[in-house]
Amino acid sequence: MRATALNGYLLHSRAYQEKRAIYQFFSYEHGVVHGVGARGMPLFAPIWLMANGVNALKSFSQISLGFHPDFGAVCDGMDIDDVPAPQMDAVNYHLIKGRVQYALLYMNEVLYKLLAAENPCPKLWQVYHTKTTKLHALDRLKLDDAAEMQAMRLYLRQFEQALFDELGVAMDYQVDGDGVPINADTVYRFVPLTGFVPDVAGVADRYGQTVKLSRQRYRGDELLRMANAVGDMQAQLEWIPQLSQLQKELMDALLDYKPLNSRTLWQQSIRYLNSQ
Repeated sequence: MRATALNGYLLHSRAYQEKRAIYQFFSYEHGVVHGVGARGMPLFAPIWLMANGVNALKSFSQISLGFHPDFGAVCDGMDIDDVPAPQMDAVNYHLIKGRVQYALLYMNEVLYKLLAAENPCPKLWQVYHTKTTKLHALDRLKLDDAAEMQAMRLYLRQFEQALFDELGVAMDYQVDGDGVPINADTVYRFVPLTGFVPDVAGVADRYGQTVKLSRQRYRGDELLRMANAVGDMQAQLEWIPQLSQLQKELMDALLDYKPLNSRTLWQQSIRYLNSQ
């Protein structure tokens, strides 16, 4: 990679030598780029930098808070949900606290664990940018706990859907795992990376050896209504519990059932909320 300007967000960092760090940077231009640069790049903030090098680990320089001025026209007012993304002050962008930071950490963790390096994914980047901006705005609204949790769940489910699309494993609520249209009167179970399958005798033996077969059952008419809700922010609110369970099962399979640190923090925050 010749000297290239990258606009994006820091996903993960670790110390390297006395004054430098190894970074995983999610850029609009080249997807996730691994590099070495001066310590101090903040999480959850828009960044632009220069990347250079032919090896897998690039050299990062000129690390600056805020996107490059020439990039502003690309992302200003970027709108994924038919709701304009609020404009944020880049200087204060990373001053995040509370449960919202766990949602941001979750998005970062699944991206750096699942995305291949230097594979541009501008549509996913746009969704990530929009959700990050809205989560920052949510943190400033000071909503009651229940309203904040509902908004965070919705944003995360929509982010996950965009990630599944990018990875080619988007969930289909209209046809089953064999490509047969969903029957409204049939009961189904979800098989990660396969899809919905009729809940018949022997289904556990057929699929349970390679993935964790869902214990939940779903009526066909429910799945068809979920299909109609996909892409509709208000309609998805009705199905947040079901979407959360299904998408967690798919995410777990993609992660090879390895735990997420961010999810542990998220669950602890929920337990604290429920104990109040």
